[in-house]
Amino acid sequence: MKSKHYIAKILTVSLIGMAVFTYWYDKSRGSATGNFASSNSSTIARPLITTSHPALRTFTLHTPWIGTVEAQASVELTAPVAGRVQVINAEDQRQLEKGQGVMRLGGPQIEEARAKLTAMIESLGSQLDLARQTVERLVESLKTRLATKDQMATAQDAKVRLETQLRETRLSLKTLENQINISAPMDGIFTNRRVSVGQDVNAGQVVGDIIDTGRLRIAASLFPPRGIELQGKEAAIRMSENQTLIGIVQRVTVWIEGPQIDTQLRPGQMVGGDIVIKVKSDTLAVPESAIVYDSQENPYLFVSKDSAYESLSIQVGQEQDGWVEVLSGLKQDQLVVTQGAYELFYRKFNEQFKVQD
Repeated sequence: MKSKHYIAKILTVSLIGMAVFTYWYDKSRGSATGNFASSNSSTIARPLITTSHPALRTFTLHTPWIGTVEAQASVELTAPVAGRVQVINAEDQRQLEKGQGVMRLGGPQIEEARAKLTAMIESLGSQLDLARQTVERLVESLKTRLATKDQMATAQDAKVRLETQLRETRLSLKTLENQINISAPMDGIFTNRRVSVGQDVNAGQVVGDIIDTGRLRIAASLFPPRGIELQGKEAAIRMSENQTLIGIVQRVTVWIEGPQIDTQLRPGQMVGGDIVIKVKSDTLAVPESAIVYDSQENPYLFVSKDSAYESLSIQVGQEQDGWVEVLSGLKQDQLVVTQGAYELFYRKFNEQFKVQD
């Protein structure tokens, strides 16, 4: 009896569990079905074709260029006299001030010239002392009439000539001392050094350059369209993705100048950019997605007309930022197909689709 009673309890529990499981399963299925239906009902089908009026945009015509930064002002340093390079005071590519020493010359030739001038100064000094003594004696003799006025005049002329020669010789020695010290004629950078210490140079030989880094320009090469005047136009100089400098075209050769070039570029640097040639405002334009091309690359648009769509042959201009300039064939008040243009082009949509209400 107890066994039968135990079996009955097990059956009762099993039936209750099956009932609970069935209820839970039916409820979960119904909820999922409801959510799926709700999700489908909330999804709105995207239209196959969209239209909009053409926009008025500004198109800018650019021409690219590439060039080299150079100094507007530069001076060649030359050796004033023949000699040997003894000392180079200025380092290559070093900024110098006007009058600052660059190098000093010496060597046998200069020592010989210095010695010769020094000897001449000593000799002329001795001769001048004698000439002065002679003039003094003649002055006393002239008082006692032991000398004539002609003798006095001759002695004075000799003294003046010696004074002049001595002054000129001393000046020549000073000039030599100045010439052997080559200095910067202006503020700038010492560059393009052509000599080394110990090297002999001739008078007039170029030993280096001084360039004015405060006045730079870009010698640019470009190929603009015919009939375009470039002088005075802005030139963009691309330094990096986030930095662009601005210069002005000064000559058709082409030279680009500007304060930013002077302060942020260096001579010899290769740079590139573009020049704004022409700006066209309020130009009729459509998105690139609105234009279709046939097998001959002829451009077309589709516009809404009389509850259908009509193709238009157009002439296009520049492309910029996803927009295309329309030169002819389109009016501003027409509704242009911006999405689905190729579907219209390759199918007979007049029979299958109508303009949306």
